Amino acid sequence: MAIKFYESPFHAIAEPDVASKLVLKADLTIMIRDIIENRGWTQKEAAEKLVVTQPRVSDIVNGKINKFTLDMLFSMLDKLGFKTEFTFSSLESASIQIQSKDLAKAA
Repeated sequence: MAIKFYESPFHAIAEPDVASKLVLKADLTIMIRDIIENRGWTQKEAAEKLVVTQPRVSDIVNGKINKFTLDMLFSMLDKLGFKTEFTFSSLESASIQIQSKDLAKAA
């Protein structure tokens, strides 16, 4: 039996369209968690900044991606001072750029 390789662990357990969304949710959750840790915030402080409850921050920190929509994760990034920009150069290619609003202003 040949070994089968997947694009991500999510692609091994879900249909490709669902798996791609799960990968994006996981990446955004990790980014938010890292921002909170980098800023040295407690979960309570992060909850105040994000205008959510401390248990919701706990869900982020513990990677419970199934508890969040992509919209909610992008809203959290906005509250953390990030700007999200979607661009597409053709019908076959698109990208999402997330950067600090301070860097976006400087550009």
